[in-house]
Amino acid sequence: MLETFRSFFDPPITADPEQSTAKLAWVVRLRWVAIAAQVIVIAPALEFELLEPKMLPLFLSVVATLAVLNIGTWIGLRRGTKGSPGHLMIQLGADILGLSALLILTGGAWNPMVPILLVHSVLGALLLEGRLGFAFFGLLLVSIAIIQWNSHIPPGLENALVPANILFPAQITVALVFWIMTAWLSSTLDNLKVWFAEAQERKTRIDRLRAVGALAAGLSHEFATPLNTAQLRLARVGRTHDLAEDDDLRTAIEELERCGDILRHMAGSQLQPDRLSLEVVDLDRLVRQVVESVGRVHDEATIRFLGDGRGAKRVLLPPVAFSQALINLVDNSIESGGASSEVEIVLSKDGARAELKVQDRGSGWPEVVRRHLGEPFVTTKPEGVGLGLYYVHSLAQAIGAELTLDDREFGGAVAKISFPLVPTKQSTEPSEASESPADSLSVPAPDWRPQNG
Repeated sequence: MLETFRSFFDPPITADPEQSTAKLAWVVRLRWVAIAAQVIVIAPALEFELLEPKMLPLFLSVVATLAVLNIGTWIGLRRGTKGSPGHLMIQLGADILGLSALLILTGGAWNPMVPILLVHSVLGALLLEGRLGFAFFGLLLVSIAIIQWNSHIPPGLENALVPANILFPAQITVALVFWIMTAWLSSTLDNLKVWFAEAQERKTRIDRLRAVGALAAGLSHEFATPLNTAQLRLARVGRTHDLAEDDDLRTAIEELERCGDILRHMAGSQLQPDRLSLEVVDLDRLVRQVVESVGRVHDEATIRFLGDGRGAKRVLLPPVAFSQALINLVDNSIESGGASSEVEIVLSKDGARAELKVQDRGSGWPEVVRRHLGEPFVTTKPEGVGLGLYYVHSLAQAIGAELTLDDREFGGAVAKISFPLVPTKQSTEPSEASESPADSLSVPAPDWRPQNG
């Protein structure tokens, strides 16, 4: 019960710079408290002649108007309406006007509760930024001036008036100090929240990349021995049977050497976080190149790439490591559906994210694989190791993406990777507008498979 009551007053502090909706919800909660307080003080105000009975209908009408406004705002938030800085400005402006009207009816600037109006300088500096903050402070100054010169003085305050030439400057000074201090603290807190969120994300990404690097190093170590053995045996076969000029044998040896180079590359600089080069790439172009490379290997399978035609999709990732992850998913699909199966690789844009789907018409994802996604050595294949999907999942987490496994409609499996897009900066120069950074970027996809299957 105590936690629920405490959370009612929790300020809208989040790591998201766009937090207008949270701020608006907070304003709604605070306004309910203010409305309840205004209703409660009616009886004491009448008793001590701070509110005259003839002013009571006007007083209640102002309170009722604020309550109706709050109910409407609350209903809008419940229906999913998103707040905006302008919306916040309107809401806080309505509060100032409503409170000023109540003060005008009950003594104006000489009402003992007038400091509540000054509190709005704190709220305005906390919830509004830039020009809206200055505009709100200007509205507050106008309201203070109005309650100085156009207020009804009730009998309870007639003998307790402070001269206006003293009271007015004092209230303006207090409001200005409140606004400046709160604006500074709010700006500092916002900068600290953004910095902390970015630092935490960098740390998390580095930790994940270390895990992926350790996995790649382990795989490279395990594969190095059989690759070297195969190379030596092939060389021996060539010498024994005088096949030095045989094209197939020479191609096999070259491709084994290429595999060794790729493994050393992955275990070296590409997946070590302190030397990993994350590049902004055009995902559409990179995926097309990988699909072409894989298609030359699995010539019996039908591998199709389907794009949405919505332009370049710029993402931040390590090209070689991602290409390996995509090949892992395609290999899974072909193993599930057979050598002559059909695999579709679909790339589309969904808001601020790019979605890459690898889908097939195979047997679908086993439940044990779904349940243990992200864990190594989980497989249902008789000769499988259970590291391919783990590699994809680890890499996706490392680059801020998300891997999900779904069933495909009418049978089959879908592996979806959702990437955050890198925002494209708009340029006013014609030469820059005609060619985006993604269009001029060329990232070669590695082709580490034998060209002739």
